[in-house]
Amino acid sequence: MMESERLRWLRKNQSKLRVGKYHNLNEYNSNGETHGSNTGKRVVLPSSYVGSRRYMDQLYFDGMVICNYVGFPDLFITFTCNPNWPEIQRLLGSIHLKASDRPDIISRVFKMKFDELLSDLTKKSLLGKVLAYMYTIEFQKRGLPHAHILSFLHPSNKYPTPSDIDRIISAGIPDQDTNEELYNLVKTHMIHGPCGFANRSSPCMKDGKCSKYFPKQFQPKTIVDQDGFPVYRRRDNGHTVLKNGIQVDNRNVVPYNAKLLTKYQAHINMEWCNQSTSIKYLFKYINKGYDRITAAIVPNDDGTSNQPQNIDEIKQYIDCRYVSPSEASWRIFSFPIHGRKLAVERLYFHCEGQNSVYYTDFDRINTVLEKPSVTESMFTSWFEANCKYPEAQNLTYSKFVSKFVYVKKKREWKPRQKGYTIGRLIWVPPTTGELYYLRLMLTHVKGPRSYNDIKTVNNVKYDTFRDACFAMGFIGDDREFIAAIKKANHWGSGQYLRLLFVHMLLSGSINRPRQVWSKTCHLLADGILYAQQRIANNRGIIFPIL
Repeated sequence: MMESERLRWLRKNQSKLRVGKYHNLNEYNSNGETHGSNTGKRVVLPSSYVGSRRYMDQLYFDGMVICNYVGFPDLFITFTCNPNWPEIQRLLGSIHLKASDRPDIISRVFKMKFDELLSDLTKKSLLGKVLAYMYTIEFQKRGLPHAHILSFLHPSNKYPTPSDIDRIISAGIPDQDTNEELYNLVKTHMIHGPCGFANRSSPCMKDGKCSKYFPKQFQPKTIVDQDGFPVYRRRDNGHTVLKNGIQVDNRNVVPYNAKLLTKYQAHINMEWCNQSTSIKYLFKYINKGYDRITAAIVPNDDGTSNQPQNIDEIKQYIDCRYVSPSEASWRIFSFPIHGRKLAVERLYFHCEGQNSVYYTDFDRINTVLEKPSVTESMFTSWFEANCKYPEAQNLTYSKFVSKFVYVKKKREWKPRQKGYTIGRLIWVPPTTGELYYLRLMLTHVKGPRSYNDIKTVNNVKYDTFRDACFAMGFIGDDREFIAAIKKANHWGSGQYLRLLFVHMLLSGSINRPRQVWSKTCHLLADGILYAQQRIANNRGIIFPIL
């Protein structure tokens, strides 16, 4: 009900809010267009709404900036709520209720356990000093909450070799005689399935095989495969457990950390992930958003109507979405569903006269243009700060926020007194033209005081940002398109890269498409091998290297 009311408010009020470019509003006013209702574009489900598609996309980009700043994440931890925790059973036992009957208790206890786990990892450095972290809280279809945590460790505390990985991650059943407590915990929480031939009705079974590739193969020592994924040590030592009447061995063990499993007594899957090839898929996984199904009732193709349907992002967000009792309790308690450290400041920029102006349906254009703030923005205030503070002249736009903070009420930058923030330039595609070339220049230019300063290279002022980029050597011989694909590869999937390449071809702006292909074909092929392996359900398929 609370979420429905927030969405209802957005639906009822978004038609009153419009956004347009300052330059365009001047043209509308000059042409006699005086009412705001006839200009601008509708603002739909915004990135400020927690859980929206835009919100998740921004978190993904923020995560990639943190990765670019501190390096690749080292550990990926999944922590799942245990409804049999003593704290839960102690409260429910006296009133003869099940854990599913009190989602409020489930949420509160899991929040306390998760906070303690995060404290162990970040403040107490249980697995090493943590430079940065990210987490997402999700909810299983049966209602139990679980957390995905990415941990970035200090260089002195990393685990670069297979022997180092074995010190913190285990994928085996411990000896029952020497460590009975850990043996029972692994048996209860860290055994997958059973599935496969022993249990074909398991939820993980698809087309007669386990979708998680269990049972794994015995492995005498830990290795890292060519795709950057670890293959953990699974000894054939005869250790077994009886799970649901079926005898299973080390091939069915989900990787875990013995210290965390002993303390929290819940399903805690730990994975090593310090490889560039697997990073963007991890970030996409933890920021994928809510699970749902999509269904539509469409008329028969009788040619009665070919009118395109209006896109309703609020309807797309809420359709077929299931909110479990635990998730509802979590949202009612206002517990966070995402968190990160370090902080990321999203830096917007625009060409001259193209800053965004917000106004309502009933505003008159000339009244909007008379506001003193209409010509100002965070970006133009950066120019003023570079004139005012000498130390700012040695910083690029993305580095600037590490030393200064933007005061929105006063529309000016002030020196930062405390804390640390990473700056992220909003990504724009090459098809945006001058805006794309402006972004390229902003990654290099330090302390400009105007747009002309950005266009100046070696004391020569160029007419366009593209010409300035050419003088800097950023573009030429289709290098900007190759660079765009390589830059997008840091965060985009293989499917996105291929779609981007097709758009480049259709735009007709690439001079030598074959050269662009030869330089980026190994990136454009990303994900094809994995998809074919999934289709064939065979990890052994290998394609020749391009």
